[in-house]
Amino acid sequence: MALEITALDHPNTLLEINNAAVPDVGALTTAKAQWLSEHVMLPGLAILDGQPAGVVIVLSDSCGYASDYYRWFTDRYENFLYIDRVIVAEWARGRGVAKQLYQAVDRLAQASNAAIVADVYSDPPNTRSLNLHRTMGFLEVGTQYFPAINKTAAKLMKYGEQAKQKV
Repeated sequence: MALEITALDHPNTLLEINNAAVPDVGALTTAKAQWLSEHVMLPGLAILDGQPAGVVIVLSDSCGYASDYYRWFTDRYENFLYIDRVIVAEWARGRGVAKQLYQAVDRLAQASNAAIVADVYSDPPNTRSLNLHRTMGFLEVGTQYFPAINKTAAKLMKYGEQAKQKV
C-alpha cells in the first residue's frame, strides 16, 4: 500500500469524496467545499494507488468557521485544531487510510502544542468513527444535541492538557 498525503488543491475532490459519504457526514455545497479547502491547516488529501482515497479537514481555532459544531468548541476552548471531517472513500476502507490521516493531524498538533477536537454522532451512533477516535486516544468532553436533525454529537478531545479553557 503506497499512501501519500498531499495538499487538497481542488474543492471538487472534497465535494466528491464528502457527498459520497452522506449520511455519515453532512452534505457539502460547492461554496462550503471551497471555503474549507482554503482554510485547511495541513495537506489533507490521501492518495492510495494513485486515486483519491480520503480527506481530512483540519481548521484552526481562530478561522471563524460558521458551524454550530465548531462554535461549541470555540465557546469553551482555545489552542486547538478542529477536525471538521475525516472521510475515507468506500473502496479504500479497511486499508489504514483514516489512521494515517489522524497520524498526520497528530504530528501537526504536537508541532503546534495544540489539542485536537472532533465531533462524532453518538445518537444514533456512528460506531465505526467512535471506535476509531477512542482507539486514537480521544476522550469525550461533552455532547451537543441538534433537534433539527434529531442527532447528538459526542465532543471529543485529544491532548486536552494543551487546550485552554475559557472562563
